[in-house]
Amino acid sequence: MDFTNSQLRILEMIKNKKRISRKKIAEELGLTPAAITKSVSPLLELGVVLEDCEGESTGGRKPIELILNRECLGNVLGISLTPTALVISVGDILGNIFSSKSYEILDTDDLIEFLKKIIKKELLDEKKIKVISLVLTGLVNSDNGVLIFSPHYKWKKVNLKDTIEKEFELPVLVENDVRAMALSERYFNTSKESNNFVVLNVSEGIGSSIFVEGDLLSGHGFISGEIGHVVMDRSSLRRCSCGKRGCLEAEASNQAIVNKMFSMIKLNNYSSLKEKLNQNGVITIEDVLEAVNKRDFLSTKVATEAMVTIAHSIDMIISILNPEKIILVGELFKEKYLLNTLKLELQKVTLEEQKYELVVSDLLDKIHIYNPISVVIHNIFRKNIWRR
Repeated sequence: MDFTNSQLRILEMIKNKKRISRKKIAEELGLTPAAITKSVSPLLELGVVLEDCEGESTGGRKPIELILNRECLGNVLGISLTPTALVISVGDILGNIFSSKSYEILDTDDLIEFLKKIIKKELLDEKKIKVISLVLTGLVNSDNGVLIFSPHYKWKKVNLKDTIEKEFELPVLVENDVRAMALSERYFNTSKESNNFVVLNVSEGIGSSIFVEGDLLSGHGFISGEIGHVVMDRSSLRRCSCGKRGCLEAEASNQAIVNKMFSMIKLNNYSSLKEKLNQNGVITIEDVLEAVNKRDFLSTKVATEAMVTIAHSIDMIISILNPEKIILVGELFKEKYLLNTLKLELQKVTLEEQKYELVVSDLLDKIHIYNPISVVIHNIFRKNIWRR
């Protein structure tokens, strides 16, 4: 069945409060007790909500409070497909995370079969799973569960929702990773009270997600937020994964910084990372950030140039969307010198009247665990998928 908007608001309130009486729900929603009773009755009949008599007494009988029925709602099997691993998490829509683990992706050619194998194993171990949530990089049509395009897995027009649902006979949700990050920030981190914010994720690639008036903005074709493919330097020769040159991702992502360091060192520019590159044949973004911390000149120069470019992209976000908050996700923003560089450049290019809060996410190490659980929470309370 489809629940009414009032019922969804009641359910979300019960989730947020853990337990709450009908009287308090009526007070907070500005509705009559009779209207609340009418909305709650079907929820009780379906077993989605339970009555509990453990409320605090003010002198008389203990009030009857409403709680969500964990047994009815079951658990979520969350799967985040990163470029190198499957991150598995098991949780529930109350926001509890029960377990997590990671499987390395060794071969993208048979990734769907590998994915099915992992899901089968997890369902044997976890008997209470009632929904599967998949989060992955690339362009995702979250309404029909189709991966439009993902350069990391070389997938095009893959209907993951239908494929996994037919195999395991469980409802499946599919979402883009950066949009899921916005939901994780909303339900698990510092933006629980924010209705308008942007998440900017800088890692191997660059992407953003937009949370407006309490919901995700997907855009026409489900490709809003692809700021990584905005051309920032039209004279650049650096080719992006999308095929264009001079994109933000090609100029300022972790991989772009590493690639530039590699090229500069090979052209005999001095860096303390030269010996490491000669020994290992590769350097990582962690190597570069460590060198920045030690004030290696070349590493600092390359990373600072990237930060200036990122600042200019944030200026575009602020000017177009005027968000309440911009949340930064990525290793680069953990380095204090680089973060200060970003803030100073933003001060130069933004107007004094453009009020915004700049926040570095502290979910970085756990975000892939929270992402798929957040997608289910959002879909249940905001998109009315209870009928499934």
